[in-house]
Amino acid sequence: MHRAKPAENKHDSRTLSGKNFLRALPRRCYYRREIETPVTTMTPAAVNATRILLPHSPRPGRVYNFSAGPACMPESVLEQLREELIDCRGCGIGLLELSHRGAIYDALNNEAEAACRSAAGAPDSYAVFFMPGGATMQFGLLPLNFVPEDGTASYIDTSIWSAKAASEAARCRNTRIVFEGKKVGYARVPKAGEFEQVAAAKYLFYCQNNTVEGTTFWEPPETTTPLIGDATSDIFSRPWSVEKHAMILAAGQKNLGAAGASLVIAKKDFLASATTKLPTILRFEDHANARSILNTPPTFAIRLMGLMAEWTIKVGGPTVLAKANAEKANMLWDAVDASRGFYSWGADKWCRSHMNICFRSPNAALDAKFVAEAEKHELFGLVGHREAGGMRASMYNAFPANGCTILAQFMGEFARVHG
Repeated sequence: MHRAKPAENKHDSRTLSGKNFLRALPRRCYYRREIETPVTTMTPAAVNATRILLPHSPRPGRVYNFSAGPACMPESVLEQLREELIDCRGCGIGLLELSHRGAIYDALNNEAEAACRSAAGAPDSYAVFFMPGGATMQFGLLPLNFVPEDGTASYIDTSIWSAKAASEAARCRNTRIVFEGKKVGYARVPKAGEFEQVAAAKYLFYCQNNTVEGTTFWEPPETTTPLIGDATSDIFSRPWSVEKHAMILAAGQKNLGAAGASLVIAKKDFLASATTKLPTILRFEDHANARSILNTPPTFAIRLMGLMAEWTIKVGGPTVLAKANAEKANMLWDAVDASRGFYSWGADKWCRSHMNICFRSPNAALDAKFVAEAEKHELFGLVGHREAGGMRASMYNAFPANGCTILAQFMGEFARVHG
C-alpha cells in the first residue's frame, strides 16, 4: 500500500481537539506515556539487551502492524533472516537452498527444537517437534491418531477455531461438545467445573486464546482426560504449564514467525498411544521419532520458529513478555472502557485476551472510517475478523509498545469527535 510522505508537524497535538487533533496526530511520536521495561530480577546487561531486542517503536519506514497473522515480528530476527537467505552461516548457500539432509540444516533443526523446549519449559518426558501445515492440518490429524472409530473426543467450544477443530474431528470420529460457547455468544471461556467431563473421551481439546472473540483461558482446564491445547496465538506469551497437557500445538505466523509449520509439544507416552494404522506421514509419533525430518520439512518455517524461540529467551522469556503484554493490552481495553459506550465488545472482562483486543464503534460505517483514519497514522491491520466485524488490534510478543499508546490516544479522540 502506498503511503504518502508525512508532512512536518507544526502543531502541538496535545493542545488540539476534535478533527484538528486527528489531522495533527504525529506518526509514531505522540506518546501518552512511555512503556518501561518490566521490573524483573534480570541483570543490567540483560535489561539492556531486552530494550534492544524488544524496541518500543519500529524503525523509520516501518509501520505499526496490528495484523492477526501473519503478524509483527522482531526486527532483529528479520535482519538475521535477511543475511541467512543469501548465505547461511558462511557456507555460501542460502537458507532456502539448504539440503534438509545436510549438516548445517541438521544443526538448525536441533537448535530450533532445543530453543522451543527451553522457551516452553518442556521436560524430557515430552517430545518437541515440528509438523508440516498449520493448525487446521493438526485439527484433522488429532482424531485420526488418537480416537478409534468407535471412540470419542471432547471439545470445549469457545471460538470459531475450537468449533472448526471439533467440526474437522466430527467428519471422521465421534465428538462431544462439553462447553457450548455459542450459547453465551462466545463472550467467555468456561469457569472451573462448568464443562462436562467425559470419562471415555480419548482427549479434551481447547483453544488457549481466542483471536476472533478476544477471550482467553488464564489457567488450563482441570481434567483427568488427556488435555490438548491449541496455543497458536499465545505460545511463549506467558508462563503456561506444559505438564498439565498431553499435547500442546501451535502453528506459525504469530509468536512463532512464518506460516507453514506447527510446533508440537507432547508427552511421549501419549504419542505412543496413537494408532499404527495410518500412513507414517500422518502420524505424530513418526514425525517425532524422525526429529521432524520424516520427509522434506518446511525448512524456512522451522528455522524461523527456532529464531523466534531464541529471541523469546533473550528478552527474558514468557514471564517478562507476560508483563509487557499485559500493559500493552490494558491500555487498549482501558480505552474501550473509557469511551462511555462508543466502543463495545461482548467479551467478559475477567477473560479478556492480552493478544487480541477487539472492539466496534456504533456502526459499520464508523468502523470503516476508524480503520482508514488509523492507517493515516501508520496504524495498520485493524480490520476485525470477517465473521465478527468491528476492529481488532493483535499485539503478539514482538509488537512495539508505543503502538498501543498511540492507538489508545487515537481511539479516545476518534470517539470524542464522532460520538
